[in-house]
Amino acid sequence: MKKKVLIKWIIGCVMLCMMLLVLWKRTHINYDEYSDKTSDMQHDEVEEIRFPDYINEKVSDGLVFDAEVVIGENFDPDNFYVSTARIMKPDEEKWKQFFGVDNTWDYNVYETESRIGDKIEFQTYTDKQENTLYLTAEEALWAKQDMVFIYNVLDTNEYSPQNNGKLFSEKMDLSFESRQDNLRTVLDKMQQIGIDTAELEVHQEYDLNVDKLKEQEEKKIEAGDIEQSEKKESWSTSDEAYYYYLDETTQGLPVFSKRSVNDYSGDDRSQIIVCAGNDGIRYLYMKWFFLFDIGVDKVKFAPIDNIKECIKTKYGKTLDENCITVKKMVLGAYPLAIDKEKNAVVPVWICFLERKTKGSEYVEKLYVPINAITGEEFYDMEG
Repeated sequence: MKKKVLIKWIIGCVMLCMMLLVLWKRTHINYDEYSDKTSDMQHDEVEEIRFPDYINEKVSDGLVFDAEVVIGENFDPDNFYVSTARIMKPDEEKWKQFFGVDNTWDYNVYETESRIGDKIEFQTYTDKQENTLYLTAEEALWAKQDMVFIYNVLDTNEYSPQNNGKLFSEKMDLSFESRQDNLRTVLDKMQQIGIDTAELEVHQEYDLNVDKLKEQEEKKIEAGDIEQSEKKESWSTSDEAYYYYLDETTQGLPVFSKRSVNDYSGDDRSQIIVCAGNDGIRYLYMKWFFLFDIGVDKVKFAPIDNIKECIKTKYGKTLDENCITVKKMVLGAYPLAIDKEKNAVVPVWICFLERKTKGSEYVEKLYVPINAITGEEFYDMEG
C-alpha cells in the first residue's frame, strides 16, 4: 500500500511537470527575438550601480511599493559576467552505489519530458523495503519508505490552510546531531555522489522534532487530511530529521531553474531538497542543477527605477478598489534555453505582489518577472 502511494506520488510529480511544460510552451518566445532585445548585454565599461534594501512608495491608491529588495550577500553588480549554463546529468552509477541499488531491486522505465520538452526516460528502482530511487538525464530522487509519514505531516505550501512550516522553523538542534554538523555531513555526502556543493545556499530549513511530528499527525487525522490507516504506528526520537531546501547560486545570485514564475511562491523553487536523520539521507531530490561557464564581458544592470517603472506601466492604472502592493523583489539568474544543451544566463527580478479588493479578506498573489538588463517584463518565465 505504502509502495503504491510513493510510486503514485513520484508519477504525480512528473505529470505535474509535464502540464506546466505545456503552459510554458504557450508563452515561450523565440530566443533570437529575445537576444535582439538584450544585445546590450556585453559592455567594455560598466557604470557602478547599487540597489536599495527597501522600497516604500505610494504610486496611487491602486499601487503601492512596500517591498523588500533581496539580493545575494556575495553578489556584486559591478562584477557580474555574461555566462552560459548546461544542465548537469546525475551520475547514475554514483547514485546507485551510494544508495545500495543492485540487481535485486525492481526496475521500471517510464517516459517524461526534459526542461525544453524533449522525450526522455526516467528509471525507477525499488527494493523489498520499498525504498525508491529514480533517475533521468536531468533529475534524481531518493526516498526511503518511511518518508511517507513525513509527506503526510509536513506542509510548507504557503497556500495550504494546513501549512505548518513555521512550527518546524525554530532552528533548534535535534537529539542526534546539531544543525550545523548535520548540514556539513549532508553536503559532504552530496559531494560523494557528484553534486558540487560549493555554490549552494540554504533557502529554508526545518527541524522535524518528534513531539511536533506526532502532534501534527494527530491534528491532520482529526481534520480528515490523513486516514487513520495511514497513521504511523509509533514515533520516537529516531524519527527526528532535518529538512533542507538548497538553492544553487552563480556569481552570488540564486539560480531560477523553474520554467514558470508561478513556481517561485514557496520552498519548492529550490533545486535540491534533502531530509537527513540519524540514519543518513532519507530523501534527496535534485532537479535542473546547472554547470556554468563564466565569460569575460560584464553585464550592465538596469537601474532599480527602470524595474519599478515596468511595474507601474503594468499596474499603475489599477482601479482604487483593487489595491496592489509590491511586497518583495528578488534578483536571480535564469538559464534561458538556446538549444538542447546550452542556456544563456539572464539576470531576472521576480517581483512578488498582492492584490486585495476593498471589502474582501481574500488576497491574490501575483508574480512578475522582469529582465534585470532591459528593465522589460520577462515573458519567458510567465505561464
